[in-house]
Amino acid sequence: GQIVHTEQIPARAAKCSKPAAALSAPVMKALSARGVTGLFTHQAQAIDAALAGKHVVVCTSTASGKSLCYNLPILEALVKDPRATALYMFPTKALAQDQLRALRELCAAAFGDKAPSIDIYDGDTPQEDRGEVRERAHLLITNPDMLHCSILPVHGQFSRFLSNLRYIVVDEGHAYRGVFGCHAALVLRRLQRICQREYRRDPRFIVASATIANPQEHIQQLLGVPSVHVVSEDGSPHGHKSFIMWNPPLHGAAGVPSDERRGSPIVELSLLLAECVQHGLRTIAFCNTRKLCELVTAYTRETLKATAPELASSISVYRAGYSPQERREIESALFNGKLWAVAATNALELGVDVGSLDATLHLGFPGSVASLWQQAGRAGRREQPSVSIYIGFDGPLDQYFMHQPENLFKRPIETAQIDPENEQLLQQHLACAAAETPLLLQDDQAYFGPRVPEIASFLQSVGLVNRHPHASTPDVLFYVGSKDNPARQINLRAIDPERYSIVNEAAGGEVLEEIEESKAFFEVYDGAVYLYQARPQALTLCIGRTYLCKKLDLSSRVAVVRPADLKYYTKTRDFCDVHVIGGRTAYAKHSVHPAILTLIATPCQVTTRWLGFYRVWQGSGEVFDTVDLFLPDVQFNTQAAYIRVPQSARMALQAQGLPFRDGLHAASHALANVVPLFLLCNASDLGNECDNPYDTRFRPERLLVYDKHPGGIGLAKQARPLFPQLLRRALELIRGCDCCSMAGCPACIQSLGCTEYNAVLHKRAAIAILELTLAAEAEYADRLRLQVLTHSLQQLCCSCDEYASLRQQCLIVSAKLLRILARWCALQELRSGPSLEGGHLGELTIPELDAT
Repeated sequence: GQIVHTEQIPARAAKCSKPAAALSAPVMKALSARGVTGLFTHQAQAIDAALAGKHVVVCTSTASGKSLCYNLPILEALVKDPRATALYMFPTKALAQDQLRALRELCAAAFGDKAPSIDIYDGDTPQEDRGEVRERAHLLITNPDMLHCSILPVHGQFSRFLSNLRYIVVDEGHAYRGVFGCHAALVLRRLQRICQREYRRDPRFIVASATIANPQEHIQQLLGVPSVHVVSEDGSPHGHKSFIMWNPPLHGAAGVPSDERRGSPIVELSLLLAECVQHGLRTIAFCNTRKLCELVTAYTRETLKATAPELASSISVYRAGYSPQERREIESALFNGKLWAVAATNALELGVDVGSLDATLHLGFPGSVASLWQQAGRAGRREQPSVSIYIGFDGPLDQYFMHQPENLFKRPIETAQIDPENEQLLQQHLACAAAETPLLLQDDQAYFGPRVPEIASFLQSVGLVNRHPHASTPDVLFYVGSKDNPARQINLRAIDPERYSIVNEAAGGEVLEEIEESKAFFEVYDGAVYLYQARPQALTLCIGRTYLCKKLDLSSRVAVVRPADLKYYTKTRDFCDVHVIGGRTAYAKHSVHPAILTLIATPCQVTTRWLGFYRVWQGSGEVFDTVDLFLPDVQFNTQAAYIRVPQSARMALQAQGLPFRDGLHAASHALANVVPLFLLCNASDLGNECDNPYDTRFRPERLLVYDKHPGGIGLAKQARPLFPQLLRRALELIRGCDCCSMAGCPACIQSLGCTEYNAVLHKRAAIAILELTLAAEAEYADRLRLQVLTHSLQQLCCSCDEYASLRQQCLIVSAKLLRILARWCALQELRSGPSLEGGHLGELTIPELDAT
């Protein structure tokens, strides 16, 4: 009974075509060497557009041959001009290494001994080799971070390369979203500016992307170009796919009825993975965290040791923490068939070539429909049949999809959003641009938008740019900051610079791996069970180990572990707290602005605090011990915007028998779900306060969003004046949703990024909270208008004898005041609420006012 639904995705035959212009002999030779006898329709269309001088985006499915869409035009350029160069930009180093191998094979087949030089230029490139790479490279593979801080700031060292630049390849274009995407967009604008102004080159962009809802809009925003040619009709074949929804069986547990608790999805997936291996199916099991990868691998190996011992070493883990060389060895082993399966995080979601796969397993929803299809597309290349199995957790989100699978398969692919005009990011990148070549206030608006003079004025006020005393025009600004390379002060991905080392005391202090500081306390602490599989160089053995953390040295950032034979794992008890620092109202006390008037915009501090950890039996998932922890908080400062929920709302919900905390949590989710409709951002860029079902602390009565980027990039500030529309749209979202469960669904009050797995939600309570909050704000706005009009009336009445011409104005204001006061009185009578707070206004009556 675990299979609740099977979606049959029919096979698709290949559709082939030829480019309009015949390809050159060297290019045809390279295709023949790869066994390519014909091009798919999307490949031919992309090649035609690129050779015609257009910016191109290819938006097709995984394993559809997108690399030929950009490699073949580049090879054609090299045939015509051996001095031509091309820049390849990949979001990760793993993708760069993967493409290096394929590109060298392609160029060797096309040009033989005269093949152009192809090099990687990233953080792993030795310093002593970088000068030679700059001098010889025709095809240079890099990433946005390296382009930002080590190529553009010293572009003169790349003058030969940039002077001959024909194409810029941006792979995995869908990955450039949110804050990282905003940074990348501005880096690419700086690159175009340097090429066009300093080297008189106007290179063409070729972008490869997975399927997204808005490819043209997104890529134009990313590149900063007026138009792109979109190729989205996929001509590649794929085999028949069975997509199975697998819900773990119900069973009893201590104190829990048998119809309310499901079996462990980790165990279910591990058993399925063992079955796949035993049936000779090459498989990737996608898990959302490192620990889940380790647990799945450990459980699967235990099963295989009992049923097929010779296969126990044929499964490995693929995740962050391994060195680039170790990851290459795992990829190679999977590609060559030495491994039958890997348990991987989303590190294998992007297009690293691991050969042909038969099956994908998915432990829980990965966060977006686009990611789910991207992962599932790793299996079933060409016309090979495949299977994908989605195993659900017991949380509301997974169970919603398990009970209504049609809403998963009909759910549209998400859009990708970036905002390259974000004020704070513009300030940072304009300073970098000025350090690369002086700012031209008029010309640079073509790259960075109409706010260049305004941003430049700010940079001048803080001493980062200034005019040269002998400049012929005031529109030229030079970088005068104290840092030689301001780009090094800007991190595109907000990656932790500090890391914790995990050392094995039984192996003489051998370093097992390094973990980012923000993740370290989730993995290692005194008493933690640390799961770690064998290093890839020992793939022939591939034996996982369990370690017990003996000591976590905070000063040296070292966790000391030793091997231990344990049948349990550990899981932290933690919570995230948002503390607002100060706070100010968005509008002046006597404002009559129609927007919400009690809205607060303020800096805030986001704190993750660890209370302790659980010891959990493997297999059953039963918690058998709870231990306290005393670890330092992890904090970062950012920006928040919030609105107070009236205290009367709590009493009103209590009177109706509705849970206030559940409704507040649900309303926060609905608010976060509608933000991307009003701001150019992704849902993952803004956070909200999520409620833990076991947390009994007081929770402030507010609806809050905060910027997840340390320091903030202005998203909360932008959201502040939009709160009236946001709250009304959130209310419409919940009211308009057809789901019947009080726990809601992903279309209304469930959030794909909820840190508490969408526990403690209530749909009706959320509707009531939003209604009462909007009503309270409307009443407060009326109070302020009443104060303003009364003040105006008093001034006019006092002066009407001396200024007879104002009497007509006095009558108009009186009429307005009477209408507003009557409306307010009616509201008060309906709500039976308190009168105006303090002052003589609360004692005014209509006859008294009329007499006045």
